[in-house]
Amino acid sequence: FHRSCSTKPVTLLDVYHEFNKNISGGLKINNFKSRKTEKNYVFDSDVPTHSEYLEVHYSAKSPVIPQEYQSGETYSKIFGLNTNYLEIVLLERKIKGPCWLEVINPEPVNNQVSWCKLEVNCVKVSNLKIFETNTMLPPPPLVVAAINLHTIVGQGKFGVRNEIVMISCLVQNKYSVDKQVPKPQFQQHFCVLARPESMRLPLDIHNALKAYRGTHIQRMDSEKALLNYFIMQFANIDPDLIVGHDMQGYELNLLCSRLRCSNVNSFSKLGRLKRSEFPQKGKFERELFCGRLVCDIKISAKELIRSRSFDLDTLCQKVLKVKEGQRINLEPEDIPRMYQSSNDILKLITITMQDTAYILQILYELNVIPLALQITNIAGNVMSRTLLGGRSERNEFLLLHAFTEKDYLVPDKSYDKKIQDDPEQQGNTKSKRKKPTYSGGLVLDPKVGFYDKLILLMDFNSLYPSIIQEYNVCFTTLTHSEGNTCNFNQDKTKSNGILPTEIRKLVENRRNVKALMKKVDSSSESYMQYNIRQTALKLTANSMYGCLGFSNSRFFAKEIAAFITQKGREILTNTKDAVEKMSFEVIYGDTDSIMINTNCLDYDQVFKIGNKIKQEINKLYRQVELDIDGVFKYLLLLKKKKYAAVTITKSKSGELKLAQEHKGLDIVRRDWSQLSAECGKAILNYILSSDSLEEKFENVQNHLTRVKNDLENNSVPLTLLMITKQLTKNPKEYSEKNSLPHVQVALRYNQKGGKQLQNGDTVHYIICDNGTNAAATQRAYHIEELKNSDTLKVDIKYYLSLQIYPVISRLCAPISGLDEYQIATWLGVDVTNVKKPKEKDDNEDIQYNDAIKYRHCEPFTFICYSCKAQNKVNEPAYNGVYFLEKCSNTKCLIRPTEYVPYISNQLTLSMHRYIKKFYKFEMTCEDPACINDESFVTINVAGKYSLCRTCKESIMYLKYTAQDLHLQLSYFKNLFLTSKGSKKLKNIDLPMQNAYNLLQKTVDKMLNRSGFNKINLEAMFAPFIPSKNVVKEEEDEPIIAGEDVESETDDF
Repeated sequence: FHRSCSTKPVTLLDVYHEFNKNISGGLKINNFKSRKTEKNYVFDSDVPTHSEYLEVHYSAKSPVIPQEYQSGETYSKIFGLNTNYLEIVLLERKIKGPCWLEVINPEPVNNQVSWCKLEVNCVKVSNLKIFETNTMLPPPPLVVAAINLHTIVGQGKFGVRNEIVMISCLVQNKYSVDKQVPKPQFQQHFCVLARPESMRLPLDIHNALKAYRGTHIQRMDSEKALLNYFIMQFANIDPDLIVGHDMQGYELNLLCSRLRCSNVNSFSKLGRLKRSEFPQKGKFERELFCGRLVCDIKISAKELIRSRSFDLDTLCQKVLKVKEGQRINLEPEDIPRMYQSSNDILKLITITMQDTAYILQILYELNVIPLALQITNIAGNVMSRTLLGGRSERNEFLLLHAFTEKDYLVPDKSYDKKIQDDPEQQGNTKSKRKKPTYSGGLVLDPKVGFYDKLILLMDFNSLYPSIIQEYNVCFTTLTHSEGNTCNFNQDKTKSNGILPTEIRKLVENRRNVKALMKKVDSSSESYMQYNIRQTALKLTANSMYGCLGFSNSRFFAKEIAAFITQKGREILTNTKDAVEKMSFEVIYGDTDSIMINTNCLDYDQVFKIGNKIKQEINKLYRQVELDIDGVFKYLLLLKKKKYAAVTITKSKSGELKLAQEHKGLDIVRRDWSQLSAECGKAILNYILSSDSLEEKFENVQNHLTRVKNDLENNSVPLTLLMITKQLTKNPKEYSEKNSLPHVQVALRYNQKGGKQLQNGDTVHYIICDNGTNAAATQRAYHIEELKNSDTLKVDIKYYLSLQIYPVISRLCAPISGLDEYQIATWLGVDVTNVKKPKEKDDNEDIQYNDAIKYRHCEPFTFICYSCKAQNKVNEPAYNGVYFLEKCSNTKCLIRPTEYVPYISNQLTLSMHRYIKKFYKFEMTCEDPACINDESFVTINVAGKYSLCRTCKESIMYLKYTAQDLHLQLSYFKNLFLTSKGSKKLKNIDLPMQNAYNLLQKTVDKMLNRSGFNKINLEAMFAPFIPSKNVVKEEEDEPIIAGEDVESETDDF
C-alpha cells in the first residue's frame, strides 16, 4: 500500500487502520501480517521513485481484494492486486524455470488430491528453495507420449458432431533432454479403434486385427468404451509430456467435448489432479492435462522455422524431408469410406500410426523440448507457458526477476487492457494487430537495378540490444529535459540500468557458449547442448526490445521504444553518410544493415573495404558494432525489403562457394501458388547466372512458354496450383466473406464437420472455372472439391495472368530490355487486361522504332459522313492506299478527302476524350494482383506516391499518365505525317497533301496547348539572367491541371 500525498500528514499507521477497518473487515480477512518496508518504483511518474509502503500478507484462502479498493483515504495505490500465487512463489524464491527443488519439513498427505505416487504439503513458502549441490545434477528423463486421433462426422441431438473412432499412441520411456535423440525413438505403441455409432464393422475384422503385426490394436464397441480404455492405458503410462499436432487448436477441444458428451467420469486421470465434476467450458481445455506438459508441434514450428504452411504434411516435407506424396493425407470424408472393409481399416491404422511417428520425429528434429527448457531457465517463467509460444511473457518474467531482486515494485498485470494511452489507436478497435504509434526502423530508398559487381552487405550486431547498452536505456535511468524530451543518465560513476545489465549478461553468456562450441566435436552431445543454449540466449536477447514496444506488455514504454528506434535511424543515417564520404555507393539500407556497391570483382579486396569501413564506424561507439555480413556476386534489387542475390563465401580451403538468398519476394510468400514460386525461382536462376543477356532472355522465354504449354495441357500437378492464405480470425467473423476466397473455402470446409479451420490456420485453395462469370475471388475451391467434381476445372487464364505474370514481371522489371509486354506475350496473356507492374518515368526517353514506341496507343477512328461506316487508322497509308483516298466500306462512293473538316472535328473530340481520361486521375495499385483502384490521393504516402489502402504495402500510380497522353497525341500526329524517313508517301497529289496537313495542324494545335510538349529554355533560365528582359513566346495557353477540358472552344 502506497500512502497518499496530501496536505494533511499521513502515517503508515493510518494506512494500517484503514486496511484493518475497511478492507480486512469488509472482506472478512481475519488473519493477516503487515510491516513497514521501503521500495523503489520507476514505471509511473505519479509514484515516487523511492518511498515507504505497508506490506500486507494474508492467506490465499481469503478472497482477492477487489479493484474498488485500489485507492483510499490514506493510500493512493495498491500494488500486487492482480499478481497470481505462482508468480509470487517464482519471484520470492528466485526459481527460474525447471530445476531441482528442496522442500524443507514436508508434511505427508493422507487424503491425496492428485494421482501422483507421492504427495506432500509445503506449509511455508520459505520451506521451498532451489537445491544447491557442488555437482550439477542432470535433468530427470521424461516419459513422452505422442497421440493422434481420427473422427467421423455424424448427426447428433444438437447438430453435427465429431465422433472419435481411433486413437494412436507412441511412448518414449526415457527421453533425456540433455542428450542426443533417443534410439529407438519409442518403446511402446498401441492403437484403439471403435465401431462408429451409425456403422457396422466388417465381418472379418476380428481375424484381420488378430493377424496385424504393426502394433497392438484394441477394438471397442463404442466411443465411450474407446475413451475409457485410452484413459486407463494413459494413466498406466503416466507421461510427463504429451505431444501432438494442432493440440491447442483442435484436439484438446475435441477430447473435452467428447468426454463431456459421453459422460466419462474417469477424465481426470488424463491429468494429475483428481476431479469428480467436469470443469467449465474453456477452463476444461486448459486443465485437461493438468500436471503434464503439452507440446503442440504446430505452435513450436511457427517459432522455429519458416514455412508456407504448418499442417502436418508440410512439416513432414520441410523438417523430415519426406517426399511430396509419400505421406497419405486423409480428409474427414475419407474415414467413413475406409471403415467399409477390413483391409482399409488396417490401412487407416497404419496411416494413423505413421502420422504419430512423424509427430514424434518432428519433436526430436526441432529440439523443441531442450530449447524450451533453456529459454525457460533464462527467462524464469514456467515451461508449460513457454511451449505455448508467447515471447512477450518470457521477457516479462526475465524483467520481473531482475527488478524484484533490486527491490523494485513491478507493474501489475492488466487482463482487460484497453487502448487508452494512444489516441491514434482508439478508433481502430477492430484490428487485433495494432501497429506502433511511433516511428520504427529506417529503410533507405533502394537504387533499383541489377548489379553484377560485388556488393558488400554489412549489419550491426543486435542493433536494438546494443543501443540499450550504448545509451544505458532503462526505466531506472530515464530523465526528461525541456520539451519533455526522453533522455537517459549515462554517468559512468553510477551503475548501469537493469535493462542494459540483463542484456549484457545474455550477450556475454552467448559469447562464452559459442567459444565453448569451438572446443568440442560438432557431433558430440556437448556441442548440441551448447548450440541449443546459444540459440535460446539469442532469441531472448533479440526480443527484449519487443516487450517495450508491445502495448499489452506490463513493461510497455512507448517513449523508451521510440528513443531506441530513433537512435537506430540516427546510426544508420550516420553510417550511410560516413560510407559515402569514403567514396563508396550505398545502394540500400534497412534498419540495421546497409548494402555497398564496391565496383570491384576481387573477393579479398571487398573484405579489405569492409574492414576499413568497420573500423571507421565502430570507433564512434562503445557497444554498437558494425560487422561484415556477406558478399553478393549478383544482386537483383527490386524495391524496399525485396531483393534476390547470389552470395559468395570462401571456405577454409580457399574455395569460393555460391548460394542464392531471397528476401521479401513473392516466391517466398505463402499467398502465391507453388507454381508461381517455382517459376519465379527458375527465372531468378537465369537472371542471376553468368550467361549473356541474350541467353538470359532466351532461357526466360523458353521457360515461360513451357509453363504455359504445361498448364494448357493439364500436366501441372494440382498441389503446385494451391494458393495458401492464413486466417486472421475465425471464418464466421469476417464481414466481407464474398471477396475473400480463403474464407469461402474455410466456411465450406467447416460445414463438412471434422477438424475445423479457425484463427491462425492456413487454407489451401485453387481458383477454378465453374462455368460462371463470377470474379476469381468467388471461384476458389479446396483441392478435394476439385477432385470430386466433374464440372470444375482449373482456371488457366487466372494462373497465367494473375499468378505467374505478376511474379515474373516484378522480378524482370529492373532488367533492361525485358519488359512486361514481352513477358505477357510469352505467357499468352492479354496485355490490355493486365496491370502494368510499375509506374513509367514521365521523363523517360523511349529509344524504339514507331511500332514499339506506339504499341500501347489506340488507333484513330472516324465515321464516314455518307455511309456512317467506321474507319480505323493505324498508319498514313496501307498497301499504297491513303486512308483519305477511300472509305473502309467498299460500296461507299464518297472519298474522305471530301469531308476533311468533318474528320478534323472527330479528331478533336477524340483527343478531348483522352485529355478527360487523364484528368480523371484514376490510380491503381502497383501490385498486379491487387484489385484496388481509386481516383483520389490518400494521406498515407511513401515518398511522392500514395500507399494502397487495400494491400497497405504497394504504392498507387496513375493508370493514365501525362506521358501516356502525350504519346497518344504524338501517335495521332504521326498518322498524318506524309514525309518521315523511309516511310515517305510517294505520288501524293496536292489536295491529298493539304488534307493530311490540315489533320496534322489539328493535332499540333492541341499539342501546342500542352505543358508537356515544349520547354521554353529562355523562360526557364530567366531568373538567372537579370539583365535580360525575357519576352514570352506567343503561343496558345497551355492546358493546366484542374482545367475543365470540356469547356474549351475549338473550331469543331
